[in-house]
Amino acid sequence: MSDPFHECSEIVQRLSVAVQALGDRAQLVQLPPVTANDWHETLRQKLLPQLGDHAYLVVAVVGGTNIGKSTVFNHLAGFSASSVSPLASGTRHPVCLMPPGFAGEHDLTKIFSDFRLEAWSDPRLALRDSAEDVLYWRESPDTPANLLLLDTPDIDSDAPVNWDRADKIRRSADVLVAILTQQKYNDAAVKKFFRRAAVDDKAILIVFNQCDLPDDEPFWPLWLDKFCGETDIVPEYVYLSPRDKRAANENRLPFFQRRRATAHDAEESAAPAPDAPHSLMLDLSRLHFADIKLRTLRGSLRSLCDAEQGIPEWLAQIRRRSNIFRSATEHLSAERLASSDHWPTIPNELLVATIREWWRGRREGWSRSVHEFYNSLGEKVTWPFRKLVGAFREPPEPPLVVYRRKEWAAILEAVGRVYDRLEFMAQADNPILAERLGQLLGGRSRQELLQRLERAHSEVDFERQLRELVVVEMDRFQAESPNIYLFLKRLDKFGAAVRPMIQVALFVGFGPAGDAAAQVIAHGAMHSVVEVAGGAGAAVVGEAAIGKAAGGLAGTLEAHFRALHAGFAAGRLTWLLEQLQTNLWGGFLEELRTGATIPDDPEFHAVAEILGELKTRIDRLEISGTAPAPPESEPVPEPRGIE
Repeated sequence: MSDPFHECSEIVQRLSVAVQALGDRAQLVQLPPVTANDWHETLRQKLLPQLGDHAYLVVAVVGGTNIGKSTVFNHLAGFSASSVSPLASGTRHPVCLMPPGFAGEHDLTKIFSDFRLEAWSDPRLALRDSAEDVLYWRESPDTPANLLLLDTPDIDSDAPVNWDRADKIRRSADVLVAILTQQKYNDAAVKKFFRRAAVDDKAILIVFNQCDLPDDEPFWPLWLDKFCGETDIVPEYVYLSPRDKRAANENRLPFFQRRRATAHDAEESAAPAPDAPHSLMLDLSRLHFADIKLRTLRGSLRSLCDAEQGIPEWLAQIRRRSNIFRSATEHLSAERLASSDHWPTIPNELLVATIREWWRGRREGWSRSVHEFYNSLGEKVTWPFRKLVGAFREPPEPPLVVYRRKEWAAILEAVGRVYDRLEFMAQADNPILAERLGQLLGGRSRQELLQRLERAHSEVDFERQLRELVVVEMDRFQAESPNIYLFLKRLDKFGAAVRPMIQVALFVGFGPAGDAAAQVIAHGAMHSVVEVAGGAGAAVVGEAAIGKAAGGLAGTLEAHFRALHAGFAAGRLTWLLEQLQTNLWGGFLEELRTGATIPDDPEFHAVAEILGELKTRIDRLEISGTAPAPPESEPVPEPRGIE
């Protein structure tokens, strides 16, 4: 059979760990520390210690003025622990008895957070008049190991401070021993106090004190029905105690247990009175500890699940903050600030020249020698013509200079978009991001950024970057398209074989005839390559096959050529984003991205799931109830602890 107490304890322990982990994450979206929430104080200071292995019951003796609260308290304590005063409003400050070693194992300031705690050395201390809320405490070897016993100020005192102190004790207590008399059971202040106790589902023991027995036997059921009907209190036990001043002073006042009439004995006002008096401490020990703790902690457990002031609202706050960070992340995303649509392309002539350089590095043997010789010869032959043309025409601007100027214009445009979005977000008057946005937009930020970008841009070695990109891409082409690469190698070797004839024809200068001759030679070269690549049967394929092969080759080469253009543009965009990260963003974008994903993190889901378990457990407690079984009436040895 499941144990609700230990089930709740285990859930609360896991919830505490999960909440702390999520609380650390939630600081990324600038939420206050998790410890600032009221529900967290309930979790850490009340539920964790009182649902753990060292759980305890807080039992408070409460009642009106001059009705013998301190007498009952001393009976429970087993000695004259509290001073008994004949004066009205005698006890002004609560006093607490606890088992040996309890103060060393528990934080008393968390249990009684509304009071200043002071060691209790004299019973008369509680009678002192003071504006400060003080709780006096002492250890007693006669107190059970998991019980705190308190005497409280009057709940109907003319001094409002006494009522307020008693109400603070009510909030901390698990069990209330209600001291009533014929004169006080119907008092308005008394009933107000116990209505609150009923709402909190406190366990209540009722003692009708100062009774004239046996004369009052017919009347106490009427008092009880009136009191319970107007406060909604359902007492665990009911006692009658006689008016006996000497017995009270000697701490031997008897308490006779009574049972409230039920439907089974409606004919009788009460069960027959037992002959032997009862020990209140013994009956406290018979209370079902786990059930009492769950009843008194149920309100605290419910507060964790409260949709407006509990953990669900905290989770909703995290979601709202994360949405703000997500929106900011989308506005400042790299794709929206700097894309290839706004970026210039590297000139084809530079790309082609770099590819040729890569290809020259892969020529071997006589093919390499022939191509190098005729390339050098071509340079020497055409030099006079190039020199003559240059004398009559303004030399063209180097392609890299043109590209550098275009790229800088693209950078200025991208930076402009960055600051436009920052200013738009700042105008939204978002207090969460206002400070960081102010830092990014303030003063000389934009001017200094452009100066740093301009210096870095002027130092970029485009040729080196293009060369490195071509090596990577062409090596990939060689690995992924080995057949095409081999075809081009053979074509290149054939070109080396026929190049002397082409070079002579062009040098002699046949004009149009020379161009036609070159085309014929190249056409014959293509036939030869097809024959070599395809074997003996390729000779009869004809021009249609050659055109088809050339078309497929052109498509493949075009795709790699486009990939080189796209790769270079992507590399330059990455460079700009890295510069912005270093010189503008710092950790801002990473903070936004991290904060935006918190609701998707395991820490968030863990808290939500455990909270759901706790809600289910509380609902089951509401259905099943936790009322203890009636106690047996036969004498039992004096207890040393609460079970």
